[in-house]
Amino acid sequence: MRTLLLDNTFFPVRVITWKKAMILWFTGRAEIVDVYDEINIRSPNDSFKLPKILRLFTKDLSRKQVKFNRFNVFFRDRFMCQYCGHKGLVRELTLDHVIPQSRGGKANWQNIVTACHPCNTKKGNRLLKETRMKLLHKPVSPAWTPQLILKLKDGDPEEWWGWFPILDKKLA
Repeated sequence: MRTLLLDNTFFPVRVITWKKAMILWFTGRAEIVDVYDEINIRSPNDSFKLPKILRLFTKDLSRKQVKFNRFNVFFRDRFMCQYCGHKGLVRELTLDHVIPQSRGGKANWQNIVTACHPCNTKKGNRLLKETRMKLLHKPVSPAWTPQLILKLKDGDPEEWWGWFPILDKKLA
């Protein structure tokens, strides 16, 4: 079983193991917000409900910037080609430089978009105005924290999904 960890402002930080959750609680670094009613952790002398949601007493100081990588670009673009709107699986998608590298384009959030193979091939190393293609959405740096989203799974408690208003459960 897993536990959703919140910081002192109730902002989701990460998903942790039940063992790590118990250590944080026993050492006085966190409080229990919600428990799994049906699961008890037993010791020789005591019995405890397993924490479902735990809140730290301190602010989480982990990295707030989203790592620039292939999967996070696909996630930002909702696994959809930014030229034709085709939704696909990771293996069906590619990354495209809006301004091609051969023309000085950089590999960053503002210049990389998700593209299907046909659109990426059609665009090639040309600029948008040369191809008469248009972007569905302007590429920007994301405002979410992917380390949370990537660790949520179908079997996790329904209550957790409410902590992530930008997340579409079908994509996780």
